[in-house]
Amino acid sequence: MSQNNGKLDVEQKIWDICGILRDDGMHIGTYVEQVTVLLFLKMMDEREQFGSQSIEIPEECQWSTLKDKEGEELLEHYNRVVLPTLGDQEGIVGEIFARVNSQFRTPVNLREAIREIDNIEWSAVDVDVKGTAYEALLQRYAEEAKGAGQYFTPRPAIKAIVKAVDPDHKDKIHDPAAGTGGFLIQAFEHILEKTNEGLDLNREERRALTTERLSGMELVPETRRLGLMNLALHDLQPEHFDIGDSLEPGTHTNERYDIVLTNPPYGGNQKKTRARDDFIVDTKSPELNFIQHAMSILSDGGECGMVVPDGVLFKGGQSERIRENLLRDFNLHTILVLPIGAFHPYTNVTTNVIFFEKGEPTDEVGYYDLRTNTEKIKKSNPLTESHFEDFINNYDTRHESERFFTVSIEEIEENGYSLNYKQYKEFDNTEDELPEPEELMTEFLSLQESLTENIEAIQEELELEEK
Repeated sequence: MSQNNGKLDVEQKIWDICGILRDDGMHIGTYVEQVTVLLFLKMMDEREQFGSQSIEIPEECQWSTLKDKEGEELLEHYNRVVLPTLGDQEGIVGEIFARVNSQFRTPVNLREAIREIDNIEWSAVDVDVKGTAYEALLQRYAEEAKGAGQYFTPRPAIKAIVKAVDPDHKDKIHDPAAGTGGFLIQAFEHILEKTNEGLDLNREERRALTTERLSGMELVPETRRLGLMNLALHDLQPEHFDIGDSLEPGTHTNERYDIVLTNPPYGGNQKKTRARDDFIVDTKSPELNFIQHAMSILSDGGECGMVVPDGVLFKGGQSERIRENLLRDFNLHTILVLPIGAFHPYTNVTTNVIFFEKGEPTDEVGYYDLRTNTEKIKKSNPLTESHFEDFINNYDTRHESERFFTVSIEEIEENGYSLNYKQYKEFDNTEDELPEPEELMTEFLSLQESLTENIEAIQEELELEEK
C-alpha cells in the first residue's frame, strides 16, 4: 500500500485486518477491541520513533518486542506479559488495558494480524491516520454492530457543532455522553487551529488543555476504552474521562462547565425515572434528562451544542415544561435542523442541534433549515463538511435567507412553546405533502412516548389514591 493512497484504502486495510480475527471465530465487538489494541501499540511505537511519544510503554510490551516473536512464544508473551503488564500501569495506559483479555485462539492469526499492521507506516500515510484509520474502524463497528451506533456521531456534524460553539483554550469543555471522544478531540483540534497549532500557548496552558480542560463521561466500559485510546492517539490524556452514568444524582452535578458538546442517547425510555433535585421534571426519557443535565452543569455564560430528536421540539407534557424553562432561563439562540438521514446508517430518527447559552432568556430563536430541499443522506450521498459550510459562514451574521429565519419568543409562546420549524417557515410549495417517512416515524415514536408518559402518570395517581 503506497503512502499516497487515500482514505478508502486505509479504511479497507483496517477492515481486512479485522477479517483475520473474524476467521479466528471472534464476533464484531471482540475483534474491533483486539485490533484497536494492536493498532494502538503500533501507533505508539511510531510516535516514539518520531519523537512525539508522550505515553511510556514498558519495553517488554512495545511493538518492536512483540513483532519479533513467533509461534506459541508470541501467543504466550502477548497473553501473559503484554496485556497484564499494561493493565497494571499507572495512568491512561492502565485504564486502557484494564481487563483486556486476548481472544486469539491460535498464534498463527495473532502473527498474521501483527504482520499486516506492521506492514504499514501509519504515521506516514497521506491521510490523518488518527482521524481516518482509527476512527474508520469505530465507524464500521458502529455500522455493523447492533446498537453500537448509539455513540458514533459523524465527523462532519461534530466539526460543524464545534466550529459554531467556538471553544477557547481557557474553557472547561465537557461531554456527558462521551462515546469514543469525538467531540473532545474535535474541540482540541479546533483550539489548536485557533492558536497556531498550539504555538501561541505557553507550556502550562498546553498542559492544562491536554489534561484538565477537556472531560467526559461514558456509561459503557468497552466504549470508554476505545475513547481513551482515541484520545491518547490525539495527544490527549484528560484527568476525567470517566466511566459512569451522567444522569445519576451526584455525578458531576457540582461541576460547572463553560462548554457542553454532546450527542446523547435518545429514543425509548430508560429503565427508571431520573429524579434529581436540579431537574425540572422526573422522566425516563434519556434525551429530556440530558437536556436537563446540560442546563444544570453549564456555568453562567456557558454554551451547549446538543443533538436532539425532533420530538423534543414539539411534544407536550414533560417536553413542553422543559422547553418553557429552557426558553425562560437560557438563550436558545439557534436550532440547526439536520437533513433526513443525517446519522445514517446508525439511526433513522430525524434530528436537530440546539445551541443555548446560560444567563439570559430567549428573545428569538434562529432556525437554519438544512432539511428542506436537501437530498436524503445515504451511503451514496454521505454527510460531508460542505453540507454545513453556509451554516457556519452565517452562524454569527444570521442573515435571513432561504434556509435561515428567526422566530420571536412571543410567537413561540403563542404556539405552546413548540419549536417545530414547520410551524414557522413559509414553504415554496403550498400543496399539502406527506412528510418524509423518517419524519413520520419520529412523530410516531414521539406520540408513543407521550402516551406511555400519560399512562404512567395516571397509574401513579391511581396508586396514590389507593394509599
